[in-house]
Amino acid sequence: MAYQKVAISGATGNLGPTIVKALVDSNFEVTVLSQSGKTSGLPSTVKVTKVDYSSHDSIVEALKGNDAYVSAVPQHDSQPALIDAAIAAGGKKLTQDYLHQKSSHISWTVINTGLFLDWGIQVGVWANFKGPTRVYDSGNDRHSTTTLADIGKAVVGVLKHPEETHNRAVYVQSAALSQNELIEIIRKVKPNTTVEAQDASTKQLLEDSYKQLEQGGKQIGAAMFGFIVVSIFDSEYGNLWGDKNDNELLGIKTKSSKEIEELVASL
Repeated sequence: MAYQKVAISGATGNLGPTIVKALVDSNFEVTVLSQSGKTSGLPSTVKVTKVDYSSHDSIVEALKGNDAYVSAVPQHDSQPALIDAAIAAGGKKLTQDYLHQKSSHISWTVINTGLFLDWGIQVGVWANFKGPTRVYDSGNDRHSTTTLADIGKAVVGVLKHPEETHNRAVYVQSAALSQNELIEIIRKVKPNTTVEAQDASTKQLLEDSYKQLEQGGKQIGAAMFGFIVVSIFDSEYGNLWGDKNDNELLGIKTKSSKEIEELVASL
């Protein structure tokens, strides 16, 4: 049976708004957990519940009455407390190591998306419009990548197919692209935009990131970002699932070359 009442945290971040929109458009009853309780920028149909994330009881109370909980918060260390609260509140489904330990108490699904396609271009990870673009290794390896809108659709798909997505990771992609392919698309659809390619090495980035991690303090953030970039662009980490995906189950259509060009042109 598909779920109807869904709570979400991280609704106002980079990813959250598109998930909320997809849920509302699919007629789910949505509750947004918010530290501030502000409703600006959110659809009028959602319920906003102010919550103290440092309080177990506050999170439990906010989650009560919901069938599923979507965690779109980036902080890994906050996940255990959120999972425990979802269990205590009686939730049936969680989309987000700790999950496996709690699988006898709650159903869960992790959605693997690869690098966000549109967001990754806008912030300069895929390609940089405002300076040199670091092209990692050969630049020819393809990577699974998903638009924010398709990630929202994937969340809806998981909630509509609880049995098929029970206690497992699912994999979605809007396309499989290499950096060089994307740079060529940008040059084609944005002829007035200069993309300066700069050779970079994932192995060197990994080494530098470990050094930053050892330094600690303010360098930890840079180290974490470096690790993420390596996990995306180093082909040894398997960030390409190709045809071995759950697109059909979750209602995601692979974008054509023309659709990708139109998307890039719109950014």
